Amino acid sequence: MIPRLRITLLLFSLVALHSPSFANGASAPLALTGPEVVKLDWGTRSLQVADLNGDGLPDIAVANNDRSTIELLYQLKPGEPPPRVPASLSPNRWEPVVEDARFRKATITTGVVMFDLCAGDLNGDKLPDLVYTGSPQALTLRLQQTDGSWVEKKIPEAPAPNQLVGSLKIADLDGDGRADLAMLGKNELAVFYQTDGGILAAPERYTLPDNNCYGLEICDVDGDGLADLVYLCNGARQTVRVRLQTPSRQFGPELSYEIKHSRCTLQILQQADAKTGRHAIFAFAQDGTGQLEEFTLKPGDASSGSVGFQPGTTPLPSINPRIFSPRPGAKTPAAYAIGNFTAEPKPRSSLPSKSASRFPGPDIVVSDPDAAQIYLYARQPDGGFTTAKKSPVFSDARALAAGDWYDEGRDVLFIGSPKEQAVGVSRYIDGRFEYPKPLPVTGRPLDVAYGDFDGLGQKLLAVLLEHKGKRSIELWSRDGDTAKLEHTIPITNLKTDPRALRLLDANQDGKLDIAVFTPLDAMRLYVQGDGLEFTEASADSGFRRSLVDKLESSALTLGDIDGDGKHELVTAHSGFARALRLDASGGLQVIEQFNARDPNTEVAAVLAIPDSPSPVTASDWQKPGLGATVSQSKTQGSKSRITVVLYDRKSEQFQILRSDESGLYQIVDTVPAGKIEVTGAEVLPATNEAFIFGRDRFWWLPLGRRDLAVATLSTHTTDLPNISYADVIAGDLVGDGRPEIICVDPAKNLLEILRRNDDGMRWDSIMHFKVFEIDQHYQGRRGTQLEPRETVIADITGNGKKSIILVVHDRVLIYPQE
Repeated sequence: MIPRLRITLLLFSLVALHSPSFANGASAPLALTGPEVVKLDWGTRSLQVADLNGDGLPDIAVANNDRSTIELLYQLKPGEPPPRVPASLSPNRWEPVVEDARFRKATITTGVVMFDLCAGDLNGDKLPDLVYTGSPQALTLRLQQTDGSWVEKKIPEAPAPNQLVGSLKIADLDGDGRADLAMLGKNELAVFYQTDGGILAAPERYTLPDNNCYGLEICDVDGDGLADLVYLCNGARQTVRVRLQTPSRQFGPELSYEIKHSRCTLQILQQADAKTGRHAIFAFAQDGTGQLEEFTLKPGDASSGSVGFQPGTTPLPSINPRIFSPRPGAKTPAAYAIGNFTAEPKPRSSLPSKSASRFPGPDIVVSDPDAAQIYLYARQPDGGFTTAKKSPVFSDARALAAGDWYDEGRDVLFIGSPKEQAVGVSRYIDGRFEYPKPLPVTGRPLDVAYGDFDGLGQKLLAVLLEHKGKRSIELWSRDGDTAKLEHTIPITNLKTDPRALRLLDANQDGKLDIAVFTPLDAMRLYVQGDGLEFTEASADSGFRRSLVDKLESSALTLGDIDGDGKHELVTAHSGFARALRLDASGGLQVIEQFNARDPNTEVAAVLAIPDSPSPVTASDWQKPGLGATVSQSKTQGSKSRITVVLYDRKSEQFQILRSDESGLYQIVDTVPAGKIEVTGAEVLPATNEAFIFGRDRFWWLPLGRRDLAVATLSTHTTDLPNISYADVIAGDLVGDGRPEIICVDPAKNLLEILRRNDDGMRWDSIMHFKVFEIDQHYQGRRGTQLEPRETVIADITGNGKKSIILVVHDRVLIYPQE
């Protein structure tokens, strides 16, 4: 049985706690008095310190779920008498009514259960406001008026909240001088920017790839002067999650970095500053050991493989997915299209020359078949992507393709809907995709693809169809504002509808062939001859159907394996991957095999990554959707070394293979990746990037970009017996510009204060004390097993010296400095 607790507060008298000063006198000693005590209720949480009434004295706000109120503790002015403490009618000698702090109490009735609370000026009137998450109302503002009253304003656009303290942060995120609000929800991250009129605009929402994220912090991680978002997730992927702010004042895809699992939120010890060369530094308590760990996020170097390829001394590429998750948990798999949709339309004669500026890369479109809409991730000049923009389209849009249908120097979007039995074409105009214009296609479109079929400009739309029980492939060309049927390829002897088709050059003759994928059947391959005539190569006895038996379209990628400038077919299987080509006799040849670490590895996707090609311009982007023409023309004749990346869906990691001196591919590294239900993968050598597409999300791998890397700076283990840290709080207690760290063992009700020693290499303990003692005879409410449950460092006295503020049981304890 857990012993009952009594709150016999240590150091309750005026006896002070003193830390030793160091011999050289470089660091000031720390002297704490108190504690001062404010009695509240047991359900208090999310303590905030702010000058609420503008009198120059710091005040306290804390959520009280026992009473469904926000407790406001206004600090008394010097000389102002304290409020009278009400007498107790039935005193309990084990729980005396003890209260001697410097505050006047007021309350705001909320009527809801509150999860987190934050204070800041959210309407630009120079008065602090309050905002809280809760249930049943997800997010609520309490706007302070000039008379000290608080007006309620509900925010209906807020996502579902998580139930943890540390999910709300107020800061100037976009650098306009106004406070903005960031909210880490249950499934989404929302950013509310404050407008010129002092109103919080509709939020920019970012879907979280994983559940159970916590501990939102705002920090400049990469040193570019922009505020970034950092949070944690103790899930299958790496623990630290970062969203970097882009120059367009949007937050990019989620990045993840590996540290040991944390028992607490991150503490920011230093923000990054590229001008001075400083890197971001953080601290946390390790979950497994209870040790303090200090680490930095800094740009990786060539030795870590994070700067891409260098001829002759090629390091491993940085394989760290940027995760875009527009529709997590969706029922119907998304379709994807890669194309240059947002470029300004231009006639062919005015396309940029080869000397034009570097092409940042294509845009990405994702379909949401269940919601009859698509998401556009437009490319930015720096090579990143904007946040998703929605446009309405056909319902059940299961097929997408991209191509320059109108010969205007930019791609349009082709959309196929089996439910509506329609294929449409949509252009990006005035900041959105226009509603699709139907093409004269009859039947249920199962998939669509677009390409240059003869390599000389014969661009056609291929439509995989089912109509009245018959399946076929139709090839369509543009005819003014409509389309003209050029050729039909019947597909016979199928037991069920095919799922997908791919355009590829299987025999490497410069003409596009067509691969068709059907459940529980071998891949069918239709090879192009003269005059758009196709022969089913997979029907020949020498084809070796067993090499592509039951092959899903998601398991097929393209890659130049032998460096001759032509793509091989790269297929994923259980335990290995293979590179195939169709020989002159019409049979499939295995030209290379890439074995996984274990024969039971579930290889779901394969990326064949070449050395970085020359930079490309927008006019190089000839092959709609893939950029394959660029990669061939830029690497023709070069015997470049490649890296093969296998994604193992069982272990949720990448296995990276390189060839040794004998040419044998072997695993040289493994990288945690996370979970994705793969539906496709593409490598774009032209822009040195790769994509893995999934059922409800996609991963972007910018292979040539410098990435951040975690480096552990120090760890600290206490010399106190049987003490294990579960929380750490950083703050400059002594005012020397360097943070101290308060380490908390709430199971033993102990605080230990650490200061970095003068050489900066380790942390030294300068003070420790227990907050309360255990009494076996106490029969009242005991609270949680872990106390104190919150710790804050703030200047509560106004003397320029920061105090330690604790939330313990039903009290707030304040330890001021002398």
